[in-house]
Amino acid sequence: MLAALDTPLADAPCDPLALPVEGWIYLGADQSNIVSVEALLNGVSIGSTTQLTVRADVNATHALPPTAATAFRFFGYADRAKFGGAGRFAVLVHLRDGGPPITLVEHSIHVIYQDHRQNPFGVLLTPELVALHNREHIYGSGPSLAVGSGEMLTLAQRYLGPPPVRVVDVGCGLGWYGTRLRAAGYDWHGAEMKPTDCAALAAAGLPHTQVDGSGLPFTDGAFDAALCIEVLEHIAEPRAFLAEIRRVAPGRLIVSVPNAELIAYLHNYLAVPWHMLEADHKNFFTRWSLGALLREFYPHVEVGFHTAHPLKTSEGTQAYYNLFAVARS
Repeated sequence: MLAALDTPLADAPCDPLALPVEGWIYLGADQSNIVSVEALLNGVSIGSTTQLTVRADVNATHALPPTAATAFRFFGYADRAKFGGAGRFAVLVHLRDGGPPITLVEHSIHVIYQDHRQNPFGVLLTPELVALHNREHIYGSGPSLAVGSGEMLTLAQRYLGPPPVRVVDVGCGLGWYGTRLRAAGYDWHGAEMKPTDCAALAAAGLPHTQVDGSGLPFTDGAFDAALCIEVLEHIAEPRAFLAEIRRVAPGRLIVSVPNAELIAYLHNYLAVPWHMLEADHKNFFTRWSLGALLREFYPHVEVGFHTAHPLKTSEGTQAYYNLFAVARS
């Protein structure tokens, strides 16, 4: 067995409400026997993933097959963790054949004492509150962004899997992701409402369809996967919107939205995530509300974070601007 845990490291300070777990494992001929990777804190499960993805750096360094899927990445949530002391952290690899789980690592981590659920916005960190936070009265919206996120692009490629994959990018804007995904070999097609953005897509030679918001003009199962990057928060009827995406791309949906949990983290520091208050934001998501919504349409959903916020808590732990979700059949 070859394996490594990138985070959390031994004795590292960790926020149990949003604990990143990232690493890789390779079992050789038994790699397909891996069914899930699970994290435990003080013997309690805090999160898991059923998805392994390709990490080119790992495969190159260890002379593994280029397409070997070895990497795992997810975020744990330790609701009953003991704050203010050491916690025993472990990662288990569960096997499809029912054999005993493999312990990848077991070490101590420092669980920080601050419980952000206790501040006035702490309800955003409560898993039981999964209802959408709709806001009817909004003020204005800016233009589409000309530059996307390199981190989001990396995650999209990781969870789309190797090309060729037929991808519809719903609300693709100016096509920043499309240009790069097409260059990487993906069969990308944009869907966009704004006439000005569609004109820019045409000028760039990017394949696209102008949509009117009433539905997606594609046949059932026309795509292998869908992207929905910083769009769902703008949609007045998210369930009808997701039903259409599920119809045309039943296999997989990759989503990025602003992270409403950030409000709870930054409250004590008088910092405001202004983008979240942007004019056309109708829905506000935590890990749990986003996961609950997506599970109405795809049975397997995992939600984590991307794009670190420049401010950290007084304990030195990281907060994130965005939620990242993978939903699949």
